[in-house]
Amino acid sequence: MTITFRPLNQRDINYSKVIELFFDAFPNVQRLPTWVVKYRMRNGKNGFDVIYDHNKWVGFLYTKEYKNIVSVKFFAISESLRSTGYGSKVMDAMNEKYSDKRIVLTIEELDEKKENYQQRVKRKAFYEKNGFSSTGFILREPAERQEMLIRGGTISQEEIEAMYKHFLGNLLFSLLKIEVLKIE
Repeated sequence: MTITFRPLNQRDINYSKVIELFFDAFPNVQRLPTWVVKYRMRNGKNGFDVIYDHNKWVGFLYTKEYKNIVSVKFFAISESLRSTGYGSKVMDAMNEKYSDKRIVLTIEELDEKKENYQQRVKRKAFYEKNGFSSTGFILREPAERQEMLIRGGTISQEEIEAMYKHFLGNLLFSLLKIEVLKIE
């Protein structure tokens, strides 16, 4: 397997598949509005990459960068290729691509009361197997709580807040009332 990342634009042969995967793989509360996603993807928004193994479409990745931190916003493997090792291969390729940066991502908080608790446990185990560990922080967003994981170092509460303010702007950050909470 040779994993490569290619910037997404509407001329990509798998553009429609990426859009479909985005809407199938993530619950409504985690998604950007449909028009925003299509606009950003159609116009080759920096950070949206199509993942290939040679010329075989594998999935997509959406990242944003802040200083020496890469924040994985969305990552999905094509449903037909899940549980075949591609997720770990992509994690390895991403680690090579961003070898000089810390990589952070969020996952649904482990909450035994949630219907998809076992899925959440498996997701966290996958990322831990691939070198991620808990930052010790939960992001409380308007719709849900997400645990932040990191690979390649540590991150402080102040860095997380500064990163989100950078991504969203101070006004939107305040309006959304995003909080960074220490895991107890």
